[in-house]
Amino acid sequence: MVTIEFETKHQCRSCFSQLKTSLETFDQLKREVFLSRDEAETRIHIVLQHTCSEERMNALSILAAVMANYTLKRHLPVWLEEVVRCRFFYDEPGEAETIIAIARELLAGEHTEIQLEKSLPALQRSLYTHFYTVLKETEQFSYASFIQFRLRELKDDLVECVEWAIDEFKMEQEYQMMVDACRDYLKENQPLFDAVHVNLDDEPASFYDDDGTRFSNNDILDLLDDEVTFDGSLPVSERIISPLVSMAPEKLNLYCSGNEDEGYVIRTLLAIFEERVTFCQEPYRKHQ
Repeated sequence: MVTIEFETKHQCRSCFSQLKTSLETFDQLKREVFLSRDEAETRIHIVLQHTCSEERMNALSILAAVMANYTLKRHLPVWLEEVVRCRFFYDEPGEAETIIAIARELLAGEHTEIQLEKSLPALQRSLYTHFYTVLKETEQFSYASFIQFRLRELKDDLVECVEWAIDEFKMEQEYQMMVDACRDYLKENQPLFDAVHVNLDDEPASFYDDDGTRFSNNDILDLLDDEVTFDGSLPVSERIISPLVSMAPEKLNLYCSGNEDEGYVIRTLLAIFEERVTFCQEPYRKHQ
């Protein structure tokens, strides 16, 4: 028999419920693994009735996996918040919550461009190993002590993830400031053109006025306003957003095939120009 001690009735009940629900999905295990709680409802007793060591190891493996998933679900948000607030000192309302949300996305692999050394599957494997060891070698243990001492290194592994999340948070802040500045520019300046047509599929992207005349690099240089040249590190031929904001057209017609590489540019132009944007299928020059 293995006994797990909890600090509160709530912890005991929630863990017991998770174990019971999970074991119900295994016909063999629900007949050979018996769960119970003491009268105080602060301890879970796990009795394994198996005839061979292989069956016992299999049961312990499943129990360890359930405990690992339960612990991550319950404690991961708390651990991330501790790192964000106590190690990196983000306490402003909303900031910590946003960083934690980004960190959870990173752990889940939702940002494919960032490869963490310790992703969610890696944390699950590490946690599983810890639980499997303690279930196999110990007849009784405290869940709170297990979390505090055995998982100290696991919590430290979250630092890398939070660092990436903070970088993403800062970049998003800078991006939003840029979008807001461009919106303000459009509100404060008169349009230089009624409409501008942009072929995003061209390499580099090409710009046309309503008469079908293509803007040259020199034309774009003459039109650029220093107030919005945030992409000044790029060659003029590769700039898209700052020239269009400088032109401040009443209508912005985008011609594109929907390539993934255009996603960031389209998202940004939509955020800045909003209802001024119209999408067209064929390249503009074909309409001339």
